[in-house]
Amino acid sequence: MEITIKNNLEEIYSLEHEILRQVEEAGYEENSSFAIRLALDEALVNAYKHGNAENPNKSLRIRYEIDEKKIDIEIEDEGAGFDQSQLMDPRSDERLKETSGRGIFLIRQFMSKTLFNEYGNLIRFVYEKKDHQNTNPHGLTQWKTGQVDVLELDPILVDKDPTIVLESILYLLKEDSRGVVLDLKFLDRIDSCLLGLLVAATREAESRGKHLVNVRLQPEVDRII
Repeated sequence: MEITIKNNLEEIYSLEHEILRQVEEAGYEENSSFAIRLALDEALVNAYKHGNAENPNKSLRIRYEIDEKKIDIEIEDEGAGFDQSQLMDPRSDERLKETSGRGIFLIRQFMSKTLFNEYGNLIRFVYEKKDHQNTNPHGLTQWKTGQVDVLELDPILVDKDPTIVLESILYLLKEDSRGVVLDLKFLDRIDSCLLGLLVAATREAESRGKHLVNVRLQPEVDRII
C-alpha cells in the first residue's frame, strides 16, 4: 500500500490510526502494536517537523506492507535530508543530557531493520514478530522488543511497594539490553517516593551508558515528570 498525504498533523495521525488498525487486524498483540506506534510516531513527526520543516505545502509519501509475520514501513519527506551516518549514539557521554536523536535511536532498537536512503529523506523500518512477554519476580509485566526491554508498571503493585520499580529496572540494566522503556499507561498518579526512585533509576542508566525512557504517560503524571 502506498499513499501520499499533506504535511499536516491531522492527516499524519489519521494515517497512523489506520495503519495501527491494520496491524491489530493482522493479529499482532499489544506489545507489537506498541513498538510500531512508537516507531511511526517518531518517524512521521520527524518527517513532518524536521524533513518538511512543518511546511503545509509539502507532502509525505508512505508505503507499508503488513502480514502475519512482519510489518514493513517506508516514509519519505520532501526535505533536503541529512547524513544519518553522522548521528551520534545518544548514550555517549557527550550526548547523555541531550534529547535530540533519541527518536531514531528508539526506532533502531525497537525494529528488526532500519534503513535510510542516500539522501537521508527516506526511512524504512521492518518489524518482525518475535516479542515474548512474561512477568518478573515482582509481578510486573515485561517484554523485549528488538534490543530494548519494556517494563509495564502496575499501579496496585507499585502502590504496595514502590521499590520494586527500581529493583526491576536495575535488573534489566544488568542484562544485554540497550535500554529500558517504562510503560506508564496504567499509572494515573505519582508521589515523591516513586519520583525519587525514577530519578535514581535514570541516573543509574546514564552511568551505564544506557537509556531509561518513559512512554504513554497520563496527563497528570506527565506534568510531574
